[in-house]
Amino acid sequence: MVKIILFSVLFLFGDTIIKSQNKININVGYGHYLTNSENSTKIMSDKKFQSYVLYDFSYLRENLFGINMMIEYSFQKITKKDIIQFIMYDPSPNPAPPPLWGDIQLINHNIDFDYSARINKYFSFGIGPSFIIVNRILEVDTVLYDKLASSGIGVNGFTEFSIPFNSGKNYFYFTSKLKFRYTHSIWFDKGIRDLENYNQEYFTVQLLVGIGYSF
Repeated sequence: MVKIILFSVLFLFGDTIIKSQNKININVGYGHYLTNSENSTKIMSDKKFQSYVLYDFSYLRENLFGINMMIEYSFQKITKKDIIQFIMYDPSPNPAPPPLWGDIQLINHNIDFDYSARINKYFSFGIGPSFIIVNRILEVDTVLYDKLASSGIGVNGFTEFSIPFNSGKNYFYFTSKLKFRYTHSIWFDKGIRDLENYNQEYFTVQLLVGIGYSF
């Protein structure tokens, strides 16, 4: 994943024959799963993956060979406590040991590549492909740690509002963004697991706010 990000940033920062304007955003946001295939699995019962906090960084290069290109990375993690119970059986007359509870974590690394265009002075929009790396972790106290790693591809779109704090060529600005993203799994590090009828499908909506710098 790190290599993908570095390659993308080097591509966008590389020298071109066209002078361009650069923008960097650092955001925090609230997200909600409109669809999450994990919620339909039996292990989740009535505890669903729904809302989450995310952290986001984006870089926009305007007029890169005549178009505005953005790369954006975001991170999110949700933990569901006591999702599954393991009961220890002891046939001896000794008191039964206490049950063990398992927690499930869903960790997403999202990378979006977008074409961006301005609607007016304050609003812009973008659309493009998405790449996602997912770690689904089942942890039971200190006796079990099971991580399923996967990757997926999809599409995203956003509308962004920004307003500068000062005038001039280089300036800071406030930014707010509404983003939708759909992804579907394409690869699993399945090991000995049987994943023939299993897939990961996510459809999310995110609202982000943050600070940007144009230079």
